[in-house]
Amino acid sequence: MASEDKEYMRRMADALRSGAKMLAEHCPVCNSPLFEIKGQLWCLKCNKRVIKVRGEEDVEDALTVITLSEAAKTLAAKIEEATMLLKRSADIEESRKLAEAMKTFLETLEKTTHLKKAFTEKKEEG
Repeated sequence: MASEDKEYMRRMADALRSGAKMLAEHCPVCNSPLFEIKGQLWCLKCNKRVIKVRGEEDVEDALTVITLSEAAKTLAAKIEEATMLLKRSADIEESRKLAEAMKTFLETLEKTTHLKKAFTEKKEEG
């Protein structure tokens, strides 16, 4: 068995052990079975999230939610980086700049989270 296949089998076994559900639906790219993990559809062979859409508008909506989620993850990582740098900083000016950057990251994260929530709720209502 090729190492790529072994890795795929390991991911499937790990997912099932952690409570994922193997679905009857298949990946549109590789035709492997999809898994539901924490309410999201995943293709473990492609190692990517899968989103079902009905039309062009659904594609745009799905991409918007994914983009907002990725932005939130990136901002959270930047906040963590700035926190670590701030802990090590002895320079007052550097600390001020880091604190200002953190404030900006936090404000942007809050706005991103609210946008994502509002967008998701709008889609659930409609």
